[in-house]
Amino acid sequence: MLPLRLMKRTTIKDIANQLGVNPSTVSRALKDHPDISPALRRKIKELAERLHYRPNQMAVYLRQRSSRLIGLITPEITMFFYPSVIKGIQDNLHDHGYNLIMLPSNESPEREIENIRICAENDVAGILLAFSRNSRLSTQFSVLEEIGAPVVMFDKILEDLPYDAVVLEDFQSAVEAVTYLAKSGCRRIAGIFGNPNMRITQLRLEGFRHALRHLGLASSDDLFCFADSAYEAEKCARALLTNPAPPDAIFAMTDEIIIGALPAIAASGRKIPEECSVICISDGFLPYCLYPQVTFLHHDGYEVGRLAAQQLVRLIESGDYKKENRSVERIMVKTQLIELATTRRVEL
Repeated sequence: MLPLRLMKRTTIKDIANQLGVNPSTVSRALKDHPDISPALRRKIKELAERLHYRPNQMAVYLRQRSSRLIGLITPEITMFFYPSVIKGIQDNLHDHGYNLIMLPSNESPEREIENIRICAENDVAGILLAFSRNSRLSTQFSVLEEIGAPVVMFDKILEDLPYDAVVLEDFQSAVEAVTYLAKSGCRRIAGIFGNPNMRITQLRLEGFRHALRHLGLASSDDLFCFADSAYEAEKCARALLTNPAPPDAIFAMTDEIIIGALPAIAASGRKIPEECSVICISDGFLPYCLYPQVTFLHHDGYEVGRLAAQQLVRLIESGDYKKENRSVERIMVKTQLIELATTRRVEL
């Protein structure tokens, strides 16, 4: 059996060479330009059909300056949150006839800038952007400003940039988690948070401490810690539970943190939820896979992606992003409490 060989893509130049005409003549004939005679147009189109010619869509986009390509820049692609976000983005863009190029920055500001420039080189119609944890406001803004395409930030944003954003109610979500734990009878509530440099961490920590103060509960520094990975979250949980006055509840701010913290809580010998309740903020898949299943505040990644894509398409097609002194929009996505096995029932 002979090996299969990929067929070379037919180009306008191939058609021109076979017919002995200029490539520009072929291009105009395929667009029904009146300068090309009907007979020659028909001849060119017949040959194009026989050779299975199809236009190079990227070249068309670049020539017409009317790209249907959207750049998606994320700090990482993990099993948590971002797969749902990407699905929400893809579903919305597909419905509007746009395609997506995904460019993870791997938490590198330098790679992030490189990805923004890749978007510029491909003349994207717009950019969806979640920033890396060490992004620098002035540098990223100057590169984005050069492109002139609309930008919508999501999830991890830089507050002072003049772009629309779709974000979770991070502050309020932490308030709701602490309030729920307090209503269930917990009085010494600890928290495990992500990288302290990220705005999402700062907002959730602010909400956590605000709720504790409002409820008149202890808010000392030994009741919260920071973890940049599941491994660090496990160490944080062990340290909290070996405290001379251990917590009777732990709030984990992300899926990655709860996947590290829960085994340490279970291994401590403390009964869940009778001696130590556990709650987290999650995209909703992981809590059902853990044992015991973890009560969580559902932050809907799909909805974040869908709304971000929807807003970007609206900006592209309306041209509103070009208006001077336009007020930026902040679209907030609420969380929903899902009660599972790691918290005590709140008596109504």
